[in-house]
Amino acid sequence: MRCLLSGLLLAASLPMPAVAAAQDMQCRVVAVLDGDTLQCLAGLRRTTVRLGQIDAPEKAQPFGQRAKYALAARVFGREVRLQRQETDKYGRLVARVWLGELDINRQQVSDGWAWVYRQYAHEAAYYAAERSARAERAGLWADARPVAPWDWRRGERVGRSQPAEPAPPATPAPAPPVNNGWQCGSKPRCSQLRSCDEARYQLQVCGQRQLDANHDGTPCESLCR
Repeated sequence: MRCLLSGLLLAASLPMPAVAAAQDMQCRVVAVLDGDTLQCLAGLRRTTVRLGQIDAPEKAQPFGQRAKYALAARVFGREVRLQRQETDKYGRLVARVWLGELDINRQQVSDGWAWVYRQYAHEAAYYAAERSARAERAGLWADARPVAPWDWRRGERVGRSQPAEPAPPATPAPAPPVNNGWQCGSKPRCSQLRSCDEARYQLQVCGQRQLDANHDGTPCESLCR
């Protein structure tokens, strides 16, 4: 009886990985909205995902578009694992995004394309990643006094050492390749594209709006039926 009781107490003290794993979700990234938000497809379910613990520049903010392209270059069209944290007030899934063993959220910070979100971050490794990016003047830290996104959303524009980030060139140099070798370049036609995934890449990542003739968010109806 004493052995049985000891075994039960030991089992109760151990972590429960099965419960945590049940909250994870595998999906394919089908759109990148900005430097900390993407859309993921699991089966027929499309989910908007906000990367937890980080805050990337707003799209109209200096480095906002570059942060978006950096995230797209890593995950667009890829199978990722979502480690759920919560659902925010906008109904988005807040999660840690894993590409294999790579923590994409922290990588955005390490590469200098996002701040640690002070209000929500709780892991020391994220703060260390930001300190390293600052020291190396990586990404947005090339600006001597960048404005944090939470200040920008409140209307703060003071502190920038440059007027604004210029619009990305029509032909990036180099263009950001993704896993299938797709690149942004001159304006393509639907007849030049080989798949719906490539058409979505050109629309969502490269901004080729001419591919969405009826403005319904779906490019090249002949490919994406």
